[in-house]
Amino acid sequence: MFFTKTIHLSKENSKKNKIALLFDESTSSPCLYPLLFSIAVLSDKSLATQQSDMLALKYWYEFWYQKYSTTFCESFLSTKYDPNIYIKEIDNFMFFLENEKKLENNLVRLRLNSNVDYRTITKRMRSLLKYFKYLLDVYWDIRYQEIPKKDLESQRKRIDIYLNSKKRIFNKFSARSTTVKNEIKHDFKSLNNDMYKCLYEIIKPNNKDYKNINNPFTDKNTQLRNFLIVHLMINYGLRVGELMLLTTQSFKKSINSNIYNIIVTNTDDEYDHRSRKPNIKNEQSYRVIQLRDQDFKLINMYIDEIREDTGTEILFTSLKPPYSALSYSAINLIFSKIDIKFKELHPKYFDPKLFGTIEKITPHVCRHTWAYISLSYAIKKYQSEANLKRFSKISDAMTIAQEDLRVLGGWSVNSVMPSHYAKRFIVDNANLINLERISAQNLEF
Repeated sequence: MFFTKTIHLSKENSKKNKIALLFDESTSSPCLYPLLFSIAVLSDKSLATQQSDMLALKYWYEFWYQKYSTTFCESFLSTKYDPNIYIKEIDNFMFFLENEKKLENNLVRLRLNSNVDYRTITKRMRSLLKYFKYLLDVYWDIRYQEIPKKDLESQRKRIDIYLNSKKRIFNKFSARSTTVKNEIKHDFKSLNNDMYKCLYEIIKPNNKDYKNINNPFTDKNTQLRNFLIVHLMINYGLRVGELMLLTTQSFKKSINSNIYNIIVTNTDDEYDHRSRKPNIKNEQSYRVIQLRDQDFKLINMYIDEIREDTGTEILFTSLKPPYSALSYSAINLIFSKIDIKFKELHPKYFDPKLFGTIEKITPHVCRHTWAYISLSYAIKKYQSEANLKRFSKISDAMTIAQEDLRVLGGWSVNSVMPSHYAKRFIVDNANLINLERISAQNLEF
């Protein structure tokens, strides 16, 4: 699929006349961005360093092709050099290396594997971060992006900080063992209740009686569209790809009842010209989710009064000609602007010195938040009903709540995600009970 090769630039027998490149087997040509990276960054490095960095990129390109059935170069170009497409895959690539270059459908935890040299993984990850830093510096620039220079610089700074933090984490691989020090965190990045309320204070749209000066979007129609995007993800657990698949026909009232539903399914819209088209993740992701009637009315108001007749049924589109369906990068940009405003208003929620903070507001944070809040609510509800003898055992409440979460979230039958959220609930609840026990003892000192 991909291979590395050392090219002799001249007949002179000198290390400076050799360059390591990454080639695509299907075209027998060098991969574009690794070629530019090699010329700009690696050409004055030792041949051994060049070969090591190109080998890391080879594994990255193999990982990307296995996951997306296209080359990373094509994806990077088609998203207009959006850094978010590689940022979100850093940890997944690390798991890919750990699992002997095989993709896993379920969540994988970094663990001790006697067949893996974790110091080599660290080396590969550092090479990859060097490549990402080059892509960020060169292409996340006013020459290629149609967003204000101030926003570009702010986002570049944020991503730089993130990449540097990842680099520090990978440097914590012990040279004497194959373990990772505890700087690698695997806690779920979800919003607590206070953060949740603050988010809604930011995204709340203007109306005739209320003007939200903290909303980062000035246009009223854009505010409502973006409010619905965040609201559907954080309250109904939609993945970003599922949100992008919604059409004007995805919302149905049940026959003979006042129950409203979201139909989550693939769509074949001939006018969907997005280069990276969204798709349903697995068979269990095809699902019907009941919708609050107020939300059903709000969506219909958006469709009837705000969304233009664009010739496509895709629900969320640009509100300006040519009314293109929103892409991954467009939705990430919406969340990026919300993130900047959130950090401006509530910096303590992002302070790494404090426990329970988050790195940024993203679509995935919305799904994590929905999952944990939903599971916590269901467990407490079912435990209460267990006390009323609906279930034979209180432990049944946990099992039923996890199954509810799996179905609503569209996880596969074998997915471990619901059990991970349940484990977090148990830990949080145990801590709360322990503190209540200490307080009840009325200890005096």
